[in-house]
Amino acid sequence: MRNLGETREKQHMKKASGKRLFVLWLVLLFAMCGLSGCASVSDALEDFAYQAGSFAEGVIEDISDRIRYRDEDERYVINVVEEELPQTVITINDEDFETVNNAARLSANALTGLRINELSSIVDSYAYAMLPDDERVIYDEVYDLLVNFKEDVILSSVDTDVIDHAFSCVLIDHPEIFYIKGYTIKTYTRDGVIEKITMNGTYTMTQTQVLEMLSELESYYQACISAIPEGSDDYEKVKSVYEYIIRTTEYDLHAPNNQNVLSVFVGHRSVCQGYAKATQYILNRLGIFCTLVEGTVKETEAHVWNIVRLNGEYYHVDTTWGDASYKLVSDYDKEVVDLKQPEINYDYLCITTEAILKTHSIKEIVPLMDCSSLESNYYVREGLYFTYIDDEGLKRAFDNAYQNMELTVTLKCSDEAVYAEMMDYLLTNQKIFRYLLNTSVSYVTVDDQNELIFYL
Repeated sequence: MRNLGETREKQHMKKASGKRLFVLWLVLLFAMCGLSGCASVSDALEDFAYQAGSFAEGVIEDISDRIRYRDEDERYVINVVEEELPQTVITINDEDFETVNNAARLSANALTGLRINELSSIVDSYAYAMLPDDERVIYDEVYDLLVNFKEDVILSSVDTDVIDHAFSCVLIDHPEIFYIKGYTIKTYTRDGVIEKITMNGTYTMTQTQVLEMLSELESYYQACISAIPEGSDDYEKVKSVYEYIIRTTEYDLHAPNNQNVLSVFVGHRSVCQGYAKATQYILNRLGIFCTLVEGTVKETEAHVWNIVRLNGEYYHVDTTWGDASYKLVSDYDKEVVDLKQPEINYDYLCITTEAILKTHSIKEIVPLMDCSSLESNYYVREGLYFTYIDDEGLKRAFDNAYQNMELTVTLKCSDEAVYAEMMDYLLTNQKIFRYLLNTSVSYVTVDDQNELIFYL
């Protein structure tokens, strides 16, 4: 957090020294005026100031440095830093320091679904595609700065909210930028008006270290795609990546690098941001559209997941919640049964916006498409989704589970009415024994998802 008490001690410079510098600058400026044909001393002063990257006392009053970064809770922190710039008078005013809010309000809300529909060929860089043209320029400048470790880059905008929004969009689009935790900007002002802004990245490792880590990313990627069955379509690829990440990653709030892909690819312990960025990284490399979605769960807990595109339709995918435990409720014969929880929760693999909003809230950093198709939903694709009591469908579901040596079979009902009918049919009327090979039944009900899980 900022410490204004400490910075004030650094603000004072000797006036005599300032006057001597000013006289020296004037001599240089008059010389420049004669050589360059400037119309006036003030024009020469301004020209010299910009060329030198500094401003004379009395002409440019304020130069303030701001450092902005996000902590793990996505809160912004501003520290005050004063650089000893040669021949530069630095004045830091209290009013320069204020809380910087997320710039989501700057998202291109005017963009309509028509533009979203025009993005059918895009695999990555979705946030970039949804930005207005002027903000794309800032995005490009920030991206170039971060991937090339450039320093003191002059940006085309002096709007700090636009800059911050562009920075956020770069990180949304590029999970391979795993070595950045924030940025610093220097604002140069004249009479209280910002004239220019320069930017630096705040890195967690050197460029050499980044290059050394790339082999780790490649190793994980190759292992993941090798687990994809030959001849898989895009849905099957997404499912395989979902399963692989879940099986190789443990949820850990205190895992190192848990806000980037290293936590999954190298440490194998992560939180939602790591899971989502790892999913995005792999699917984008496979040529499958996948972007990040930010929001909250449990009302206030920040959360990140993905949207993917399959056969022209969009779906929410939450790999983190795929690794979450079910709330098991067993009431068969009114006794508690010690049952092993299913290894993977498929409730969040390729679901609709309507379904995700039952447990998640969405914060649009850029406009997002509505996901309404069930065509590539996990339960639909796997023959486990029921809109009525379908005897043949139930037989196929159990036969496939036995054939694949599954430990459980999950039946997903389309709504509460079908769910109630299914429980009555299978349990009350004991029709479950038409499909089970066992002479006893163990099951779990998941009421909020309209699901029945039977143990084989």
